[in-house]
Amino acid sequence: MKQPSYFRLGLFIILAILLGAALLIGVGSGRWWQPRSTLETYFNESVKGLDIGSKVRYRGVAIGEVTAITFTYSRYQGELPAAQRQQYVLVEAQLDHAILGEPAAGESAQAQLNREISKGLRVKLSPQGLTGTSYLEIDYENPRDNPPLPIQWKPENLYIPSANSTVNQLVSSAQDLMAKMQRLDLNESIGLFNQTLRTLNTKLDQLDTANLSRQSTQLLRTVNGLPLAQIASESSALIQEVRTSNQQLGTMLADPSLQQAARHLASAAQSADRLLSGPELSQTVARLDAITARLDRLSGQREGDVQQIIDNLNATSSNLKALSEQAKQRPSSLLFDQYPPRYTPPKP
Repeated sequence: MKQPSYFRLGLFIILAILLGAALLIGVGSGRWWQPRSTLETYFNESVKGLDIGSKVRYRGVAIGEVTAITFTYSRYQGELPAAQRQQYVLVEAQLDHAILGEPAAGESAQAQLNREISKGLRVKLSPQGLTGTSYLEIDYENPRDNPPLPIQWKPENLYIPSANSTVNQLVSSAQDLMAKMQRLDLNESIGLFNQTLRTLNTKLDQLDTANLSRQSTQLLRTVNGLPLAQIASESSALIQEVRTSNQQLGTMLADPSLQQAARHLASAAQSADRLLSGPELSQTVARLDAITARLDRLSGQREGDVQQIIDNLNATSSNLKALSEQAKQRPSSLLFDQYPPRYTPPKP
């Protein structure tokens, strides 16, 4: 009886294992050999639903996964007493190095992240559907509403501060609402509401409904007695007049002579502006000021001569007045130095 060949069977199994390993290496080499960066962040809240292997997403795009979940004091504050330790949850993740990008020359990757952190880059715990699981979401938040947690150590890996999770924000809002409702005095509020209703009922009972009914009826009769047809006709005529006036106004505004007058006015305004802003006006004003100053100086120097001329004119005027009086009384004095002898008529 021929014995089975175990050598060939073993060789086939070994070759199959090697071929499968080579296939796995070939398929996963792009992922396994790709450079990755380690990121850590700290949460001051429960990270329930987050497990090792949970996705890390940047604005919804998967860029890595969670690799470790522990407490910060197990790595940084192990030598401190328990009362002095920060009770933060440390979450460590592996990210694709290509997503972070290469830092500038002479700059570290953390310095590059710090610029984005100052703009609001944060890590947030986000729920994934209704399954109860969570993932890490990296996105930009309001830096004033989400300040970084205070730490007394230097992170060993790349560090991005955390922000309050969506669930924590909802729970905090609900707790604040419940606290405000507990501070409300419901009995007093209900009492005030009942008192308002009683006051309203009292005021309604005090109303003179019969008088209001009569006034309403009288008002309706007055409205029915109005000449509505005449009012409508006059309103239509008024609207027609307004339309006609608008048309006439449009025709007036569209008149070329009015537009030309506007252009002439604009041209005159430009000419006046050029005249006022030009140097000629300033030079003319300066010349007038110089002439005025010269006249002032001349009048000051000749003030005595002018006064003498005025006195002479006054004396001349007096002489002319006396001469005219003498001419009126004795006209012959203008032709003879002496008076002529008096004429005596002969005696008969």
